[in-house]
Amino acid sequence: MAHRILSVDDSDIAQEYIRAALSDIGYEDVVSFLSSNEALEALSAGTARADLILLDVMMPEIDGVELCARIRALTDWADTPIIMLTSRTDMDTLQHAFMAGANDYVTKPFNRVELQARMRSCLRLKSEMDRRRASAGRRGGGDGAAIAELAEVLGNKAGYQAALLAIPPAAHHRLGQIVLRINGLSETADHPSGDLPTIYRSVAGLLGAVPVPARALFCHWEGDLFCLAMPDSTEQDMRTTAQGFIDAVAGASLSIREGWTRLPLSLSAVLLPPGGRTPGEVLVRGIQMAERLVGDTEARIHVVHDAVGAR
Repeated sequence: MAHRILSVDDSDIAQEYIRAALSDIGYEDVVSFLSSNEALEALSAGTARADLILLDVMMPEIDGVELCARIRALTDWADTPIIMLTSRTDMDTLQHAFMAGANDYVTKPFNRVELQARMRSCLRLKSEMDRRRASAGRRGGGDGAAIAELAEVLGNKAGYQAALLAIPPAAHHRLGQIVLRINGLSETADHPSGDLPTIYRSVAGLLGAVPVPARALFCHWEGDLFCLAMPDSTEQDMRTTAQGFIDAVAGASLSIREGWTRLPLSLSAVLLPPGGRTPGEVLVRGIQMAERLVGDTEARIHVVHDAVGAR
């Protein structure tokens, strides 16, 4: 069955471009709204149907981030994939978008191949989460079953976010998260910026080989950031796991190009022990803390308690 896409953008020109781009990649059934309020009214009333929603960030009346949050508050739309289309790449805006419940984002002007890949990933994950939720319901698994499914979700950013959104509120207090950041890595470091993707892939391979607790979910968030979700974990469990990641990077020799067999890299970890806040809010706080470690060159472990203070 063809997927229906709902697009919200206050620009006629942008909507025409989005329709053309979606048509080129095989999505012909597109419902467009030029007003955030009209879109929200249609979704609230149940007069609109969609398998995936595209939201522009910068809009009058209600901006895309606020609209995303309001859509997530509607029971029937709580887990419909939402992708933000934005020309803004600052971390603060994007973090608020993820906290509001967005699954992913694509920067404008967007690459159609990239948009297609992000959409397919979100739609595939939505179908899989629906299947698992139905299966858990038949088994009577409840909250524990939802957390137990974490390890089966694809280990990318969209999958990680989808898994967090699928965790019932009653189980939020049982989930710990770790945000990892590669230290001393930037385009001003003593390596060409073209090496960065290779470095990210190499470090991701090292981190992926580190043993983690059962049912944990690991993903490469983006750039030099990596995330781990750990159900039913204690702070000591998280410290042990984080130290394992740190040691894996510190003890490795990476061959990036001829004549360079060791990278001067280290890893820092931000620990977010289980608490009462939503997983999205906790993740945003962890990413914000990790982003402040730009100047670090030595491995460190930071702990954020209740997503408010750090030590």
